[in-house]
Amino acid sequence: MRIGISAFAGDGGKSGISQYMANIVGRLVETAPRHQFIAFVGAADADWVRSWHPGLDVVVFPNWTAHPIASIGWHLLRLQPTLRKHGCDAVFMPAANRRLAWSYGVPSLGTVHDFSQLHVPQKYDALRMAYIMRVLPAMMRRLTSVIAVSESTRRDLESFARVPPERVRVIHNGADLTRFTPALPDGASAAMRAALGIDGPYLLYTARLEHPGKNHVRLLQAFAELRRSQALPHRLVLAGGRWSGAEAIDAKVAELDLGEAVIFPGFVPDALLPALYAGAEVFVFPSLFEGFGIPVLEAMAAGTPVCAADTSSIPEVVGDAGLLFDPADPAAIAAAMARLLEDRDLRQQLIERGLARAQQFTWDRAAAAVLKALDALAAQPGR
Repeated sequence: MRIGISAFAGDGGKSGISQYMANIVGRLVETAPRHQFIAFVGAADADWVRSWHPGLDVVVFPNWTAHPIASIGWHLLRLQPTLRKHGCDAVFMPAANRRLAWSYGVPSLGTVHDFSQLHVPQKYDALRMAYIMRVLPAMMRRLTSVIAVSESTRRDLESFARVPPERVRVIHNGADLTRFTPALPDGASAAMRAALGIDGPYLLYTARLEHPGKNHVRLLQAFAELRRSQALPHRLVLAGGRWSGAEAIDAKVAELDLGEAVIFPGFVPDALLPALYAGAEVFVFPSLFEGFGIPVLEAMAAGTPVCAADTSSIPEVVGDAGLLFDPADPAAIAAAMARLLEDRDLRQQLIERGLARAQQFTWDRAAAAVLKALDALAAQPGR
């Protein structure tokens, strides 16, 4: 088959969805030479998409097609003719909770990552909420087959978007276990600390600086309480690019007088991430809602003890390999972090469990399952 891929809405490699795109599509091209894969993308992200695999065909469109509103229109009006022009037999939509078409003219497979808009108040403006809540679910129902990255997302697909259960399959995300590992190359930790300005022990949270969804404000309250009650020497590293509501995070840091205790390294390059995870005393993940939660998996693979929010898909990823807390309660967040810092036996137990659990979630396994779903499209009407 010749399979078209919409590579729009990938955030230029700076989000969990972009990680999914790069890791899945690159492996599809590598492991399925019987198929031809052609990616459609805006000019600004073209080099990033080409980096996924040298065997991937990339068709580039003007930058205006990547603007959210223009991109929605392009998918509704131009994707089907584009698939026809390039002789595609099927289409893969790896960001199906962001971009879809009404019809494709060929069998279609889409990956839905989350329905955070259902669970996090004030996440988007009114116009975007109308598109996400009313238009996208109808288009999801028109896909031939749908991938959910977690059981949590599957439940939302079936209950909210009303996608028939027989058309939904769960394929979990993964981590690159060749990169995220406790065994780092010589000098990797020192290079990371020098590049990011980190000295001494630290707690880590990797997520874009988005309020309220990523819940940085309550984490800061918990961290401030730990510093008051235990004279905590650790700093808190909040790694991620600035997003909607970041100013609320800045204001809370100032209010709690945490300026010297919190490090904002911004978006961390891929080359530095493994050492950043491995060097943390504790990885804390207080997000209010996640479709999967890739950072939790990467931290476990790096041998770092994890505590995380007991909500949405996060317990599905953590299993018995981390402590769970109520993300709405700063005292509960503080208690979980304190326990991991103080109880050495528990730390070691969770590190070992985390390393073992990470082995169950790999990008190779996920890509193989996606390939199986694509192969199944060959038998669909309209092939």
